[in-house]
Amino acid sequence: MRGEVLTFDEATGLGFILGDDGARYSFTKEDVQPPSVLERSQRVDFIAEKDWRAQQIIAMRPPLITSAMSGGGGGAGVFDLGRVIQRTFTAIKQNAAIFFGAAAILVGLPNVLAAFGQSSMLTGGSEMSGLVLIMIGAVLNLIGLYLLQGMVVKAAVNSFNGKTTTFADAFSVGIKKFLPLLGTAIIATLGMMLGFVLLIVPGIMLAVMWSVCSPAIVVEKRGVFASLQRSRELTKGYRWHVFGLLVIYVILSWIIGAAIGGLSLATGGTLTGGTPNLMVSLITEPLVSILSGVVASAGVASLYYELRSAKEGVGSEELASIFD
Repeated sequence: MRGEVLTFDEATGLGFILGDDGARYSFTKEDVQPPSVLERSQRVDFIAEKDWRAQQIIAMRPPLITSAMSGGGGGAGVFDLGRVIQRTFTAIKQNAAIFFGAAAILVGLPNVLAAFGQSSMLTGGSEMSGLVLIMIGAVLNLIGLYLLQGMVVKAAVNSFNGKTTTFADAFSVGIKKFLPLLGTAIIATLGMMLGFVLLIVPGIMLAVMWSVCSPAIVVEKRGVFASLQRSRELTKGYRWHVFGLLVIYVILSWIIGAAIGGLSLATGGTLTGGTPNLMVSLITEPLVSILSGVVASAGVASLYYELRSAKEGVGSEELASIFD
């Protein structure tokens, strides 16, 4: 949510914010990130808690950061890994209908087709028809994944600004940005594959550097190569933080896949030597794709917002204004 500072007493470290929803929220100086002196009428972005407290407060434009408050460091902002994760799941909660509805249609249904194809091939059905279904599902899943990215970034950035998004508006952005998103993904994937083949580490470095290409395309309306360069600039100086975040999301994805896949194995999956349970496969495989797609897309949007806030002092108002 966004709002403006009503009062802030630097001596006591206490203050109040008037949210754009009309409510008053109290805060302490420990809630301001990075530590800074907030002035009256300062526009801020914050997370509103149920007890009318404001937390994770970020000034929409960089205020004065004193050497005492920053521990003698420079003027750069503070990247908060916990805040990125919190914003990711806050955005998912606020836009659950759009995120999961879109994911169910765009990546869930293609995975249902692929599951039918796999089951047909493994249970003695027509190998040709099974292969066709798998290929159709893979193509539709590829298209759906990048449409989903555009939709999620649109809705997430708006939610950071305290705005709501309709499914139609989000889908419109996904359609408009599909080709540059797909083109960027192809180039980035080829580059990372080459990096992994050469020495693994270069591939990981490229994955980190290019981690926020999609939001650069959707929010800043950049082209394919410009978005790659923009992502490289934004992640510079924070790449270990970004790497840690990517590791967390990969582990979370593994946990989701293992938990849901365990159900398939428990009911006769191929790893147990039994016959694949078609009904379970039709539920578990799309569900893994839906959950992973939503978390990954929302995570990238939150990461982009945090990087711009930390490096450029840009708040959600500036980011969301591109859609107004």
